[in-house]
Amino acid sequence: MEKQGIVVFQAKDIAKVRLTTGEECLATVTGKFRQQALAPKDYPIVGDFVQGQVYDQDHFLIDALLPRKSFLQRKVAGNRTDEQGIAANIDTVFIATSANEEFNFARLERFVTIAWDSGANPVILLTKADQVTSGEKAELLQALNDAFGVKTFATSIFEPNELLMETYFSDGQISAFIGSSGVGKSSLLNQLMAQDVQKTNDIREDSRGRHTTTSRQLFTLPSGAMIIDTPGMREVGISTVRSASIDQSFEAISQYAEGCFFRDCRHETEPKCAVKAAIAAGELSEDAFARYRKMEKELAYLKRKEQIKELKK
Repeated sequence: MEKQGIVVFQAKDIAKVRLTTGEECLATVTGKFRQQALAPKDYPIVGDFVQGQVYDQDHFLIDALLPRKSFLQRKVAGNRTDEQGIAANIDTVFIATSANEEFNFARLERFVTIAWDSGANPVILLTKADQVTSGEKAELLQALNDAFGVKTFATSIFEPNELLMETYFSDGQISAFIGSSGVGKSSLLNQLMAQDVQKTNDIREDSRGRHTTTSRQLFTLPSGAMIIDTPGMREVGISTVRSASIDQSFEAISQYAEGCFFRDCRHETEPKCAVKAAIAAGELSEDAFARYRKMEKELAYLKRKEQIKELKK
């Protein structure tokens, strides 16, 4: 008899599925499924709704992957160009970045890019906010808002979490935490769950967090909302995302570019360049524009790849 469930755990070749009836089973895919899967992205990941059959009482054989409403992915590490699935069917991607020395705008831009590409809404979490002064915290939050134009929250395990007052955690909502290693994702999850569901380690003497999460796992809050915790990412490849996702990450630059006199303006020496004018007026950060320049080669590559894909249709 066919049953359905959601993938709640994934680590290497091990997976668990929670059935609609509440039971959790170790899961694997059928041989036919493997034959029909053309790429790594075709296999189930945490958050995927699947269909299959129970055997040996506590094992689940997956024979179908139900349609995804969103798919969070990045390029696999190294020289390969495959997509590596991170989470599926998410409504919100919480991007955690520490307020201490780990704060890095260039890395954040890549996280925001893969979040936009997934089809979910990105939200930035400034974690470990207790390690900076209130003035420094306000400056960081303002800088994040100016750079990305998405909702941003400051969080600390020593203070009440204002996220609980938001609508991200209503029944049936699925969220995912992503970020570098040691930025406090697991501590934040434990705070939201009001219990220690993930192991955490103390901050080292150099203010860096210690990596603890090694698998992707889905947790359910008392409200019925679900949160997917993911291992920290050292590398955030974006060569598998849509080019439009990069434009969304640099929305401020894209908006100014619409005012340029020449449609193909390179924002270099062209007259009547709205981007250069915004930088000169202090309305647009020169550092943000420099980071955009660095990502332009990847953007050009993505657009060429999309054009070739269209021609093959």
